[in-house]
Amino acid sequence: MRIGRENFVTQLQFHNEKALEFLIMEHGERLISIIRKHLFTLPHLQQECLADTIVAIWNHVESFDDDNEIENWIGSVARYRCLEFLRAYQKEATIAWLIEKEIAEEKEMMVSCLDPLEQELFYRFYVGEELGKSAPKEYALPYYNMYDLLNRIDTDIFEYEKEKLPAEEKEQLHKQVLAKLNVKRRRFSFRRYVENSIHKTVPMSC
Repeated sequence: MRIGRENFVTQLQFHNEKALEFLIMEHGERLISIIRKHLFTLPHLQQECLADTIVAIWNHVESFDDDNEIENWIGSVARYRCLEFLRAYQKEATIAWLIEKEIAEEKEMMVSCLDPLEQELFYRFYVGEELGKSAPKEYALPYYNMYDLLNRIDTDIFEYEKEKLPAEEKEQLHKQVLAKLNVKRRRFSFRRYVENSIHKTVPMSC
């Protein structure tokens, strides 16, 4: 099956490996431009973060809301993975104070378009705090995890200047992502896609 912009998201939800290749070829340069901008203090980790972002998109694509633009969502995923890398490797950097400043500014920018309740959910997910059964009733929002919430964050991927990612680097990235996923070539499953679709429609219980 030929993968194009019109069926790319659906095939990615099928976990069709050709859609993974399309993601890298079509959006890899925009994603690396986001990552280089936000991980300028950790240049040696930019490629690793790019691969990690692709893996996160693959693993959480069922969280993508069709009412959103796919470019906006994957851009938000990239920004969030950058935030996690900054936090994880802050002590490693020789200019830790600059990373601390970048973390604070990026968190503020990401939550600026969320309402107060969504902002609190963002911070809860960010620090890994489970809402649990005792959570107040107002938390009964359709957000299963951070990747659902990222649909609400405004990230125009095309605002970032497109940086060059040579074909050989894209091929290497593809191999790196497959190694992370330990993906075996397989046919996509309509049953798995239907199950994912049903999961998206079930409201979150508290």
